[in-house]
Amino acid sequence: MRHPQRLSVPIHLERDLPEPLQDQLTAQLRRAIVRGQLAPRTRMPSTRTLARVLGISRGVALAAFERLLAEGYIAGRHGSGTYVCEPASARRRSAVAGETLIDLRLDRPSAQGFPLAEWRAAWRRAGLHRPPLGGPLPAGLPALRAAIAAHLRATRGLELDGHEVIVTAGYADALRLLLRAQGGCDPVIALEDPAPPGLRAALGRLGTVLPLPVDGSGARTDRLPAACDVVAVLPERGLPLGTRMPLERRLALAEWARDSGGLVLEPAFDGLFSTEAGPLPSVLALGDAWSTAMVGSFAEVLTPSLRMAFAVVPRRLAAEIEQVMPAGPSITSQLAVTDLLWSGCVAGRVAGLSVQYEAKRALVRQALAAYPHMRLLGARTGAAATLLLPVSVPAASVAAALRARRVEVSELAAYHHPDAQPGNGIVLGFGHLDGISLRRALHTLTRTLDEHRLARRTAA
Repeated sequence: MRHPQRLSVPIHLERDLPEPLQDQLTAQLRRAIVRGQLAPRTRMPSTRTLARVLGISRGVALAAFERLLAEGYIAGRHGSGTYVCEPASARRRSAVAGETLIDLRLDRPSAQGFPLAEWRAAWRRAGLHRPPLGGPLPAGLPALRAAIAAHLRATRGLELDGHEVIVTAGYADALRLLLRAQGGCDPVIALEDPAPPGLRAALGRLGTVLPLPVDGSGARTDRLPAACDVVAVLPERGLPLGTRMPLERRLALAEWARDSGGLVLEPAFDGLFSTEAGPLPSVLALGDAWSTAMVGSFAEVLTPSLRMAFAVVPRRLAAEIEQVMPAGPSITSQLAVTDLLWSGCVAGRVAGLSVQYEAKRALVRQALAAYPHMRLLGARTGAAATLLLPVSVPAASVAAALRARRVEVSELAAYHHPDAQPGNGIVLGFGHLDGISLRRALHTLTRTLDEHRLARRTAA
């Protein structure tokens, strides 16, 4: 019987850093291998052992191992385990793998300019606070709820007179609590199509999702499915096409909700990083407080590892939701985020990211504007863009060629409802990349497009 290998090098993971746990673990294991602390031919601990010893999920350990396998630092032996590679073997594997993978998929926030000193100070101060007397507050600390409301007022112009802010342990919790209170066990949800796959999957676990067609002005309010309980839209910046809903359609959605008794659900911060577009009122501001709601988190502004989200819910649903709420975020994390909001740190981070993203959008537009037979959508706001390809150039072929060159992109088809006609394009998320990596990715992309015989404009 083979005995489980113990962890022989010190690993220290910090959950309050912006760097994801799997990246921290990968870096520390890689460093141990390079320094010889984990010698060649050493059998690595299993992912299950790592997870237990470090107090992390097995998925985090698996992600770190997959990265080290791809980079050639470790190798698996069938029926025997995972071992540290010989230095020469690691070099050969790295040469085969080529340069470091550049990931252009969405939902990867930027770590550039992260306010680390303010972040640490807020957590330090939060740790000095005594927990409130009387047990946990199911809807969240009043100071945090007020800080979120103030942030929405500053960023979206919202006055939440008929709504309540409820703090949850995650985005999925916020959606589940809101939709169960509104539509019961199996609500019918109209979601604009295309839409982020993660959002569609989260809603699909809670009810029946129907596609709501989109054109150049966002969701088609004249095509709302009959008898739906909830309409989920991204009016400020529809992903992945970058559409923005005009005032007329926002008013039409608010009218639908009033007349049908349904609920309009929109993200709290979509389009937050746009410096070009003038403000338009949200559907929540235009509609009846009885029939409008928002869900948001601080994943893109701060870090996805912060297990916290919030829902802005009609007051009629607030008491019902509070009665069935599971355990929320820790008091310490709520105090820290309250501090970051009231101190202006979050607002400063938004302003900094807006400047960052504008510079990166300019690089994307500059690199891809020379192809007359393609359309670049969404490259004026946010940190993502979609490249629509001619029918003669399948998106799957372009994505595969990029993957072979260590650049990962998403196909537009993945953003469509299974019953909808998928678009032919690739989706690029670039907000997390530094300038050098983005330029290298764009160079690889244009080279790949040239090889697919996509003509460029010639200089006059």
